[in-house]
Amino acid sequence: MAAAIEVIGVISGLLGIVSFAQDNFGEADTTTSSVKITVGLDVSGGLDNAGGSLPDVRLFNEAGDFIGISNSADAITDGSTGEVKITHEDSSNGQQATYALLSANNDAICIAYMTMTWANGDQYGWVGDWGSECGATWYYSNVYVQGTSYKPNCMWIDANGDQPQTGFQVHWPEFVLEDGDAVDPEGTKRDYLCNSGAPFTTYTTPDPDTITFWTINNKRDETAKSTAKSRRQSSWIPRGRGSHGVVARNESSSDPSSSDRFANHLVLDDDPEHTTATLCESRSSVGPDFVNQAEGQFCRMSDKTVWPICSTDIQDDCFNTDSQQLIQGGLATRDSPYTVVTDWTASS
Repeated sequence: MAAAIEVIGVISGLLGIVSFAQDNFGEADTTTSSVKITVGLDVSGGLDNAGGSLPDVRLFNEAGDFIGISNSADAITDGSTGEVKITHEDSSNGQQATYALLSANNDAICIAYMTMTWANGDQYGWVGDWGSECGATWYYSNVYVQGTSYKPNCMWIDANGDQPQTGFQVHWPEFVLEDGDAVDPEGTKRDYLCNSGAPFTTYTTPDPDTITFWTINNKRDETAKSTAKSRRQSSWIPRGRGSHGVVARNESSSDPSSSDRFANHLVLDDDPEHTTATLCESRSSVGPDFVNQAEGQFCRMSDKTVWPICSTDIQDDCFNTDSQQLIQGGLATRDSPYTVVTDWTASS
């Protein structure tokens, strides 16, 4: 039985290892590579707009040369996994697709984790925690990495402006530990992966088609474009240098219109790892209002304010879980009830 793949994630705020079992990976051959994408959330009804269209996936080799593209934009539902098979161009059969560039389609998705199987069978993984760590818009996912008890955050991408990120790139080898390697939980790896360009970069330009890549044997970054025709483009893109996106080095404030899309949606949770403060204090978190019943706190996402849950001792300026209303001055603050309530609690 093949060994689990050790992927670098962020666990309780510290760098750690997430073991990806073989069931997480797709099949590939000398002419194709496989990317499997899992989106939030793992509940009936799901996170409004967390499911959507699979992104276009472009692959590049270690020298920055284009290998192939898939732009089927197949639908993917909340909490599910979709597989994208990328056929290699004739001249690149069997090559290692060390870089992947994902470009969003018009329906937003919140990516919890991904896996890659190269044409030669090598396997890699990536978790959505890197979106929140590196300043991209994010939310809790409530999706377990298959075979583990770990729920990564998910990162939003969208092409129609509902989310700022239109795509992102991953340099797969930098997110997986090789035999004998170790992660320093509080070391420099976090800043390196977020801010070096080639390992992980988010893009805000329409239909990104350019990656940043390391010059072989010299960690100086270059840029490369694909020669592929995107589903949304009207002309072929020439091979050559071009401008590249800049990784989000600091959290950027989420677009208020993004919060408006979730104004009628509430998430109930009791996971101790899903703290209200972490979600509400993040400038880049986007999604529904959130209640952690174990903590006894409510986050109103429209203005990122935290309120206690009402109780025998607290009956005003608090969130009433029975009426699902924030009470201020003895009055309910919502004109209408939530139309979507997603229950992630253990008893649901």
